[in-house]
This record gives sequence, C-alpha cells and structure tokens, in this order.
Amino acid sequence: MLKPHAPGVYMSALAEATRLHTIGELKRARVIYEDLARRHPNEALPRMRLAELDIRDGRLVSARRALEDLARANPHAHDVRTALAGVAEELGDTATAIRIYRDDIARLPSDGLSHLRLATALQSAGNLAESAAAFRTIVAKWPSASAGYVGLAAVDTAAVTDQECDRLRHLAATAPAQERTQACFALGDVLDRRGLFDDAFSAYQKGAAFHVAGLGTPARDVNTQYLAAAQAPAFASLAAAEAAQQESMRSARGTHTPEFFARHRAGGIESPAPIFIVGMPRSGSTLLEQILSSHPKVHGLGETLAFPNALAREASAPRQPSRPFFSRVGDAYLAALKELGWSGEGYVVDKLPGNFVNVGAIHLALPRATIVHSLRDPIDTCFSCFRHLFRDRNETTYDLAAMGRYYVAYRELMNYWDSVLPGRVVHVRYEDLLDDPEAQIRRLVAACGLEWNDACLRFHESG
Repeated sequence: MLKPHAPGVYMSALAEATRLHTIGELKRARVIYEDLARRHPNEALPRMRLAELDIRDGRLVSARRALEDLARANPHAHDVRTALAGVAEELGDTATAIRIYRDDIARLPSDGLSHLRLATALQSAGNLAESAAAFRTIVAKWPSASAGYVGLAAVDTAAVTDQECDRLRHLAATAPAQERTQACFALGDVLDRRGLFDDAFSAYQKGAAFHVAGLGTPARDVNTQYLAAAQAPAFASLAAAEAAQQESMRSARGTHTPEFFARHRAGGIESPAPIFIVGMPRSGSTLLEQILSSHPKVHGLGETLAFPNALAREASAPRQPSRPFFSRVGDAYLAALKELGWSGEGYVVDKLPGNFVNVGAIHLALPRATIVHSLRDPIDTCFSCFRHLFRDRNETTYDLAAMGRYYVAYRELMNYWDSVLPGRVVHVRYEDLLDDPEAQIRRLVAACGLEWNDACLRFHESG
C-alpha cells in the first residue's frame, strides 16, 4: 500500500484533479484520482470521481461496481446513491433506480429532483399509471415549475386537463429558457392530441426556435445530474451542426471506396453477435429493437455511442503494425458492449440511428454483424423529428429546411452503401411492418441469423 499524502498535499492533488476533470483533461485527471484512491482508500471523493469518469467513458458495469462499494461504505451519501441509481437505470435496471429514488423521497420529501427522477424512472419502466401519479405529485407540490406538467404530457397527453393545458401555455410564454422549450413541445403534443393542429405546430415552432437560440448553453438533464461537470453541447449553432453532419457523410463516402474495402477486407472480428439498427431518428428503430429484444437470445442496449467511440479511440491510439486497425476496433467495440450490460452471450442490439454514417466501418470491423436500416416515409420521419425534443444533439431537427437537407444526404449515403456493399444492409420499411407484421418480423429475424421464436410476434408483452 502506498504511503498516504499529508492533508495539504491530498487537498492540493484533489484540487488539481478536479480542475483537469472540469476542463476535459480526463486522462490526466484519472491518473491523479487513481493515485489518491490507492493512497487514501477510505476517502470517498476520489473513488466517486473515478466512477464519474467511467460513466463518461461508457464503462457502466465498472462504474456500478465502484458505486455499489461506495454506497455500502457511505449509505447516507446522497450523491453516491443518485449516481448509482442513474447507472442502474442506464443499464436497464429500473427496479434498483426506483427503489433508491423512493428511499430518497422518504428521507427528504422536499427534494424535488428525487420526485422527478422517480417519475421518470417509472415511465422508463413502463409503469405509466404510477408515473402519471408521480408527476401529479410534482404538480401539486411545485405548481409553478414546468417539470410536472411536461412529464405528465409525456406519459399521457389525453390525461392533461384544461387547467393543466392552460398552465403549459403560460409556462411556454414565461418560463426560463430551457423550461420554456420543454413546455412548448409538451404543449404541442397536448394540442395535437386535441386536434388543434395549427396551434400545435405553432407550439413546436416556438419550442424549436427557443432550442436553437440556446445552442451553446450547457444543459443539465435529470438523469445526468450526478456528473461533476456538464458535458459541453455538441455544437454551438445550427450552422455548425449542419456543416459537421454534411462533412461526416461526405467523408464516409470519400473514404470507403471499393478499393478501400478491398484493402481492409481481412481485418475485422468474425462475431455475428452485434445487430446494428441504423437510419433516421423517429423512423421505427425502437419498434425494431423491441421486436428483436423479445427473442430469448437477444439483448437490447438501446442507443449507444460504443461504435463511434471505439472507432475514434483506435484512430487516436498508437499504431500497431502487427494488428489490423479494424480488428482492434471490433474488439474494442465488443468490450464496450459488455461494459454497457451485455453478457457476451447470444446477440446484442445497438440501435444508434446515426451509425448509418459508419456502415462501411462496421462492415470492416465486424463483417458478420447484421446491419438493419429502419426506413420510414420522408415526411412522417422529418415531421416526427421536428416535433420531438431530443435529450441531446440532433440539432438540425429543429429547423425544417436543415432537416430536409439532412434527410436527402442520409438517403444518398444509404444508396451509396447499397452500391458498394450490395445486400449488406437489411432494409425494413416501417409502413410494411405495420401492413404485414408477421411476414416482416419473420424476414427480420431470419436476416439476423436467428431461429424463429413466437415471442417476436408478442414483442408488446415484453417488459
């Protein structure tokens, strides 16, 4: 065991690690935190910060283990409990998150964030009646705040009363910027449900304008409150976001030529386990994941940044001439999926829509992986994106013209993948799935290399 630092040296080292952490120098911060954790094993803060870094890196299983140890040693530490609940929720263990949030409310009934986290976790778990009741509790306790009304509208727009709708109108006009954006989108959903389509569209437009005006301002989400420093927004303006998106698609096409594929075709990992669902947001990708995840041999992870992160990390790592680049990417990706909760057995669904840009790299890194393209009517897709308030990124969806340009570029890139990798991508049209679900589901299951299981037809029954 290393010798502990003197108190002054400990505090100085912790302050420097915190500074590095805050400005994004995470590797250097990690080195100091790890040294402090070894020298001062009874100090919770360095270990808490290491867990936060693991969360940022997508190492959720490791973070959960560390936070469980910390929670056992510090059972009344609210920040540790909140972080543990957040990680559990990200790993799909909403039961643990709900239990922690209920305990926190019992300890401190006036803590509004615990009430909000509980209501949101209940919604994620599919306990919609309990979630609506929890949001109504928030409305009753904090009637001037937007969170209860916004959450209630998200759970069941039909349940919003006339009085609550009037309150949403008031908040959409007067609340602080971020709350106003949320209130506008919630109001739009309520008005749309009531058939007031022109008023609903106006609410969405106002919400989108508020959101675009706020780009560049860090926003905190209820599920990421436990992070020490809010992660910077992806882009500070709509123009910057659109330029970057268009360049990423041009670069993908320019890099992944037939010659490039021929040169790197033997460098990947021969695992059939990953099933990627790509395409546009709001195109039916969640439905496809629900169908596949109902199969007993398939684990759904939702949207993950595991593949783009693995690609970026290996691209910035020192070269290893003895090991093909795409082999390293494939290994790094599979390891990342295990940190996100996959056991390593059977198949695993990764439904990050934006991975359509990475189809070429996915093919080279994981040549036996299944790539499913979720496809929906262009107008339905674009308008569904426009009326949806995303948790982060997706900046171009808040402007209809930018949304249209993005959609055109996306379809051109998907057509390009079909031309250079014929038959590699499995296309599933949302409308076809609705018109003839059994035939389309059977085709999808077979395309993923899975044996048929009737549970895939009963996907709506799976929790």
